[in-house]
Amino acid sequence: MFRSQGSELVKGSMLALTIEAILDFAGTRSGHFRLIACEVVSHDAYGTPRELFIAFFAVIRDTLRDLLGDAWSPEIAQAWDTLLTDIEAYVAVPA
Repeated sequence: MFRSQGSELVKGSMLALTIEAILDFAGTRSGHFRLIACEVVSHDAYGTPRELFIAFFAVIRDTLRDLLGDAWSPEIAQAWDTLLTDIEAYVAVPA
C-alpha cells in the first residue's frame, strides 16, 4: 500500500495518524478526523486512486480482525462496516 521510497518512520507515522483520525472520526470528531479529508486531497495530488486511499482503512480493519482472532465479534464487525461506509461517504464530499 505504501510507495516503495517511503521510510519506515514515514510509514509508521502515517499509520499512527490514521489510527488517531479513525478514533476521532468514530468518536467525538474533535479535530483529528479532519486529517482524512486533508490526506485524501494530498493523495489525489500524488495520483493515488481514491479507491486505494479508502482501501487503507479496510486493511487496518482486516489486520485488527486477524490480531483479535476469536475476540472479533459481530458487533465489532458491524461497527467497522459502518465506519468504512461513513469514511467512504466523507471522502466523497469535495473539500
